[in-house]
Amino acid sequence: MILIMQKAFFVFAALAVYFGFTSTIIAQTASALASADASAIIVTPIAISKMADLKFGNIASGTVEGIVVMSIDDVRSGEGGVTLISAGNESNAASFAITGTPDATFTIDLPQSIFVYIDGDKMEVNEFVSNLGEASMLNNEGLANLKVGATLNVNASQTPGLYEGLFDVTVAYN
Repeated sequence: MILIMQKAFFVFAALAVYFGFTSTIIAQTASALASADASAIIVTPIAISKMADLKFGNIASGTVEGIVVMSIDDVRSGEGGVTLISAGNESNAASFAITGTPDATFTIDLPQSIFVYIDGDKMEVNEFVSNLGEASMLNNEGLANLKVGATLNVNASQTPGLYEGLFDVTVAYN
């Protein structure tokens, strides 16, 4: 009887070893493999170039302060102590060409205010506006035209002469 039990034990042990290795082998062969490509597309950088400067034109300052508004439609208007002079006048909104990836969206950052100067005198330019929203889109050719207007704050009895200053317009892809 001990011999039969020993034989049965060895048979069960052999079966356990056999099924243990078999299930391990089956588990190892029951896997799957998949591959994926990695890729990247480098797009045309967004660019902006000035086409025209912001010009408020010829202005006579009065004894009280006033403002000159240059619209994005190249129309100027004055309020308060300013007179808009038409003789020899050159006035227009600033104009920029934006280029980049077709149909890409972008943001526009305009200044809050700047100053224009002559010698020691200055005037503030503020309330910058554009014909495009803060978030805009290039057309299907990768182009957009940007017009920028603003308000010039003229002091009372402003010193005559050509006042100049710079302002930056920043565009960036979303």
